[in-house]
Amino acid sequence: MNDAPVMEPLPRLLMKPIPPGMSVREALQNGYATVRSEAYMARVRQLPCCACDAPPPSDPHHPHGAGYRGAGTKSPDIWVIPLCRTHHDELHHSVPEWEEKYGTQFEFVALTLAALWLKSEVTLGG
Repeated sequence: MNDAPVMEPLPRLLMKPIPPGMSVREALQNGYATVRSEAYMARVRQLPCCACDAPPPSDPHHPHGAGYRGAGTKSPDIWVIPLCRTHHDELHHSVPEWEEKYGTQFEFVALTLAALWLKSEVTLGG
């Protein structure tokens, strides 16, 4: 019998269907290849700021520079990182300066995913 804790199901991720004939680039630019999950965002809000470790609630930030451009387009929710309001504003002021000071947004995406995985107490394998 396996006594490992059971993690709640992963949040349902929503994606707008990509119309036939639309290229991946067009889909990204027009918001089709975007994944949204309010349940996942709620989990990220419970993490401390990744820049200064300020206590939750955090303000989830969708990383810039991942091919998502245009009005109303954002990177997928699963890429968000937890930031306090001060560091979120600082990042929006200058992404290159922020990344030089703290590290790349995508390093923090990996750390955020790892933190959520560790909090879930999921075991891999048998």
